[in-house]
Amino acid sequence: MVFYQRPLWLVAFSLLLLSQHVSAQCVNVLNDPINGIEKQLEQEIESYYSLIEESLHHRVISLELFAQLNAELESDGHLSAASLLRFKQAIKAHLDLRQRLYAVARSRECWLDHDYDGLNKKLRLKGIMFSLSAALTLYDNYLLVIAMFQDNDQLRRIIDQPDMGFGLSSNHLLDASLAFHSVINREKVNYAIKFYQRHSNASDLSTHNSINLSNDFLYLNSLIVQSPSYKILQKHSPLSFLQKKITFYTIATNDSLVKLEKEGIHLLSLFFGNAIGMVESRKGKLYHHPKVRSELLKSLRAGDILLEKTPFRLTDQFIPGYWGHAAIWIGNEQELKTLGIWDHDIVKPWQKSIRKGHSIVEALRSGVKLDPLVTFMNIDDMVILRDTTISSEQLRQTILNAFRQLGKAYDFNFDISTSDKIVCSELVYLSYSYIDWPTEKTLGRYTISPDHIALKAKNKQLSIIQLYLNGQRVSSDKLSKQFSRLLSSEH
Repeated sequence: MVFYQRPLWLVAFSLLLLSQHVSAQCVNVLNDPINGIEKQLEQEIESYYSLIEESLHHRVISLELFAQLNAELESDGHLSAASLLRFKQAIKAHLDLRQRLYAVARSRECWLDHDYDGLNKKLRLKGIMFSLSAALTLYDNYLLVIAMFQDNDQLRRIIDQPDMGFGLSSNHLLDASLAFHSVINREKVNYAIKFYQRHSNASDLSTHNSINLSNDFLYLNSLIVQSPSYKILQKHSPLSFLQKKITFYTIATNDSLVKLEKEGIHLLSLFFGNAIGMVESRKGKLYHHPKVRSELLKSLRAGDILLEKTPFRLTDQFIPGYWGHAAIWIGNEQELKTLGIWDHDIVKPWQKSIRKGHSIVEALRSGVKLDPLVTFMNIDDMVILRDTTISSEQLRQTILNAFRQLGKAYDFNFDISTSDKIVCSELVYLSYSYIDWPTEKTLGRYTISPDHIALKAKNKQLSIIQLYLNGQRVSSDKLSKQFSRLLSSEH
């Protein structure tokens, strides 16, 4: 083992080289028509939604993978071939994700220059917020993913080993650490933060009071203010990191990384609650509400559709319309026996879970799962929808269709033409195959949102069984009026 310390000037030089390592052309728009610039940015932000969803999903998978690999190392002392291949695939996926986020972070950084003062102020702010949010996501991913693996000697060595089969070179952790601790990168991000704070009223953005705010502004603002790194970078001067003692050390041949003494932001435990991807500012108003849970258990029937709203959660910000998530209640053991499908081959693997109260099928970033009602109820608003005209055969087939989706991966393309990966609203779309659902064409693909599902209740094809708004149950005589009002405000 060789330990050595590099002079500070060499560290700074290394950081300078790394800051130019991942290049992405900043969009130069000084001579372009404003309408074209604005349309291009809107299209990029729309595609960016999927990238952020993928990043949040990656955090979920990384936590699960780390727990599995760590347990395997403690038990066997080494990784199995299957685990090693899965780890390599995850490394490749992370690097690909990192490159795409870097491209967004660099895409509008030149808009901070004084030469761009003549650009439409609102458009310029949106572009800078776009790049800033990507930069902060990169910092968050380092703290919530890379730092976790970096602390494990064996996993760290595997990451930094080259593998031609996966197109992996060496020293990925060193690159990531250099980028994270780069004085130049931090200075750029801090400058963007100051611009954002100076040219936008952050309090107005967060309370939706600003004039002519689009969903893009609200979404980008949520990404920025809910980022753990947003607060951290403001507390630490970029130059303060050069004043710390930085030790470069090498273990064996390819195990290199940067280690800062007491940066004061070892955030793995601090952000564990948000690391799973559901970045939220508080708990839902129906969270741990036993009375409501009891009411729901009495009302729910196999095949019911659940729509929910979580305005306190980051991912709810970009879902079009009012409702942000959809799920299906598949019923309890007795209901499935009555339907004659309890012993069906598709249902059998899930019998133990159903007996434990897991009766909600939902598509999350970590995949399609069977969850209990208590987990689902971290929400503010919820509605139960039911097809009261459904035949027994249609109901049986609908429930079996829902079971067939369990275990599938999350569809970051939100494309209903593919069924190997699905999102929450596609779960309902595929399960209720006999219903002609409304869809929308976006970026060349057809999608379905939770609000599209809700429209079937507005036109009376689905019945509204129960509605909760802001944690309170809406009386039966006001169900239709209140429900229609929610959709009217969005369409």
